[in-house]
Amino acid sequence: MKRTRFAIVVLVLAMAVAHADQFERFGDWQVHYIAFNASMLSAEIAERYGLVRGRNKGLVNITAVGPTNRGQKATVKGSFRNLLDQRTRLDFREIDDAGTIYYLAAFDFANAENLRFE
Repeated sequence: MKRTRFAIVVLVLAMAVAHADQFERFGDWQVHYIAFNASMLSAEIAERYGLVRGRNKGLVNITAVGPTNRGQKATVKGSFRNLLDQRTRLDFREIDDAGTIYYLAAFDFANAENLRFE
């Protein structure tokens, strides 16, 4: 369990360093977000959380950080649109990692497809 938690922390930190400014402020809250290719996940992490890896599989990670500076429970909804303006709803799952809450949604995409997340 510690090894898995360490792998998740390393992955999240690597993404945070690469995309440090991807958040929006809402009063005392910050909503951090990132979309990435699911092939970046290790097989162990994907299996643990029931995620499918692949070059045409993506994940959106949302964390609502409140005054405690930890991920908190939130109502998370989202979707994305492609260049043809076709809308696809994202189904977020809540993940509780030792009291830090974040939300993941999986999605499929075509090779080099441009998507706009909402």
